[in-house]
Amino acid sequence: MKIRHSHSLILIWRLAEAEARQIKAATIEPNHLFLGLCKAVDLDLPALVRKDSPDRDEVLEELLREVRRLRTIFRSAGLDARVFRRALRQKCAGDRVAPSESSPLHRSKSAKQAFAEAEHLAEVGNSVVYPVHLLSALLSMEDELRDDLLDQSGVKPARLRKATKNELMPPRAGDKPSAGRN
Repeated sequence: MKIRHSHSLILIWRLAEAEARQIKAATIEPNHLFLGLCKAVDLDLPALVRKDSPDRDEVLEELLREVRRLRTIFRSAGLDARVFRRALRQKCAGDRVAPSESSPLHRSKSAKQAFAEAEHLAEVGNSVVYPVHLLSALLSMEDELRDDLLDQSGVKPARLRKATKNELMPPRAGDKPSAGRN
């Protein structure tokens, strides 16, 4: 199967670029991708899709479904995405020179690795790449800053990983439901 990025993943990528620009980063880093995932759950999605777009219903349906999956994960893990996003953004900010607004920011090597892992996860599931794949890939990467902030927010990183895994691989028919599962 040819790897295809979903509309919702492209949205996360754009949000990550905006987050990176806001804190004057030279490249899109994994934490910017995480910021994008956290930002997506607060957006007015219908306002983002042009009303005259020929595939508006299909795109909007996917965006709503995939962002709902992120909300489910965050809620299940006890993560307040807005509070966490603000704390992570503050920790990632630095005294840097802002890159040109006209040129797109490129992903760093580690951000590309996260995408490659997300693509692999999607391929295993014979799926296009969705934000939940990217979230899983990011959570599989070591990141002391992110994990410390999660702990400070009262969220165990392992709990967030488990919630993501549960959303990524729902139980099969005949499996016993796990405790705490929606």
